[in-house]
Amino acid sequence: MTSPLSNATMKEKIRNYQVEANDIIILIVNSISFPFTVVLNLMVIMAVKRRRRLQTNSNILLACLAATDALTGLITQPAFILWRTFEMTGVIVYSAAYTIHVNAIGVLSVCSCLHLMLVTGERLVAIKFTMHYIHIVTTKNITIAVTSCWIVSVISQVLKAFKSTTDASVFFSILVMGSCIVFVASTYVALYFEVRRHQKLIKGQQMPQEEAERFAKENKALKTSVYVVGALVLCFTPVIAVGLTFKITERKEVALMFGWVRTIACQILF
Repeated sequence: MTSPLSNATMKEKIRNYQVEANDIIILIVNSISFPFTVVLNLMVIMAVKRRRRLQTNSNILLACLAATDALTGLITQPAFILWRTFEMTGVIVYSAAYTIHVNAIGVLSVCSCLHLMLVTGERLVAIKFTMHYIHIVTTKNITIAVTSCWIVSVISQVLKAFKSTTDASVFFSILVMGSCIVFVASTYVALYFEVRRHQKLIKGQQMPQEEAERFAKENKALKTSVYVVGALVLCFTPVIAVGLTFKITERKEVALMFGWVRTIACQILF
């Protein structure tokens, strides 16, 4: 597997491609995992859609986030598998699979980050700004916010088609991911202290019973979002680190890490 097996063509340029064991392993992992990524995220979406008691604002936002993850397994991973398979076996025309993969991962990565910020922001409003929650987090506002996330994500990727805006588009994607991590981290730090304050009030019996029950319910939803958001932040952090390192150093060794970074990120998604 370490010997040159094929000449691969991309955008009418022929180059020698040397197949490594690492490439085969990445393909196998992606081939096994992508059906689970699709099915498990679809199960989340269907559970929220069919069960009325699960149709809370926080769960609806988690279902929207699950939709972006399901599309990752449905489009991004299969396109990656086709692209690398065609590349390693010497199929000349494979630019379509490469284009689909790159564009899909660009749109879905930005969209997932923006959805993470929505999920985290909803919990922040629910626990810290309780009195204003019903006026801020409404079905209409959720629809507008989710639609805006998709529009911004698509536009950021479309800009890459123009050479004059490619660097700006890449910078925007990295900026969104970095901002997402900072926002999520700072928000959960603030929520931690807010939860501790509420718990002290409950122990000191300085909070009405009805308010205590409402807090317990919101706190349970907070724990769920912490697990989901935490896992997704873990998947985006290596992407940002590798992306920035490659931009600065342009080392081939760093570029080769993208395959594993993408693969690990997709595994965390499901």
